[in-house]
Amino acid sequence: MREGSRFVGWRGEQFRFERLQDQQAFAHLNPIWAVSRHREFIGPMSSVAAETTKEFEVRCVSWLAGLLG
Repeated sequence: MREGSRFVGWRGEQFRFERLQDQQAFAHLNPIWAVSRHREFIGPMSSVAAETTKEFEVRCVSWLAGLLG
């Protein structure tokens, strides 16, 4: 899956998942995604290696349902 921002729809709203870029400062941690809605930060979501776009979208919806459901 490509790097950068991804948008995922859930319950009629668009959520932005943006991969944090500063790999050197956090090299000891797994990369994370910063999640926002309407430019408001909601929380971080961990990254999974070798994940397909569809797997990522399913995980995003599950993450949102757990947090906001």
